[in-house]
Amino acid sequence: MQLSSGLDFIGDIHGHVECLSRLLLKMGYKESKTGFFHPEGRQVIFLGDYIDRGPDSKAVYRLVRSMVEAENAIALLGNHELNALAFWTKRRELKPEKDFYYREHSFNKVMIHAETITSFHTANGGKGKAEFEEMLEFFKTLPLYLETEKFRAMHACADLECLEMLKKAGVHNLSDENILHRALDEAGDLFLPVDMLLKGPEMELPEGITFRDSENVLRYKTRITWWKNPLLASLDELSLQPGIKLPEAPVPESVRQRKFYGENERPVFFGHYWLEGSPYLFRENVCCLDFSVASRYRRGKLAAYRFDGEQKLSAAKIVYFDPLEEY
Repeated sequence: MQLSSGLDFIGDIHGHVECLSRLLLKMGYKESKTGFFHPEGRQVIFLGDYIDRGPDSKAVYRLVRSMVEAENAIALLGNHELNALAFWTKRRELKPEKDFYYREHSFNKVMIHAETITSFHTANGGKGKAEFEEMLEFFKTLPLYLETEKFRAMHACADLECLEMLKKAGVHNLSDENILHRALDEAGDLFLPVDMLLKGPEMELPEGITFRDSENVLRYKTRITWWKNPLLASLDELSLQPGIKLPEAPVPESVRQRKFYGENERPVFFGHYWLEGSPYLFRENVCCLDFSVASRYRRGKLAAYRFDGEQKLSAAKIVYFDPLEEY
């Protein structure tokens, strides 16, 4: 698919189809039988996480897919789509200590996935299973990342070593059954690079330090700000957990030695991180577009960046839809 010179990157949607439609209209897109299109030929790059948490994952899936098939958008794979595949893919080798599927069917995991299943079950007179299965097959075709001379895009983390691993393996999506299992199996050779691009790096917290996340799960690890120099940053500065302030404590040596995404790298666009407040840039070449539209506890927004090839990003080019402000 030929990319337009004008691209609109959109962050995590999580079943909020009305917010997505309103954001597209705000950016000048027009609605048609094949989803939305832009009269000037701009295209959307969806950054993943179309399902779970929100009220209508089915409608988001239909809209995103229609735009992809009309070549008005490219949709990248998010960790929630990867989790859905893992939830429904049986392990090749069953081991006593492992669940039957690659993603455990625990109370917490089922709860996260339940709203998505419900949105399909209530469609078509309660006969939405076939379309749900079609959605899973569609997810397998979605690119794990997008890279051009002007930008990089993926759901969570631009780890250049992991990108190189996928390139050398010739892996761009999970449509091949063997590749899918290699990516989902913790012992598989593709697990690390796929997990890193779609979920990002984490670090163990020092003994005695924990926090509860937005779903009230007690955490002993924290996500890492992978674009910051770990030799110069504190534990709290390296932690990417909005609303959580970590006390002063030593940074693990393994984290200190991590490579980071430098200031001279091409612009990178991603989602995943449940940010708070009005959308902003982390840096002139680092743009996260997940501003918690699906959060029940924050005033979340659906955010986009209108990219025209510039190598220094500007916060003025971020557009967002605020449900509380505009409904």
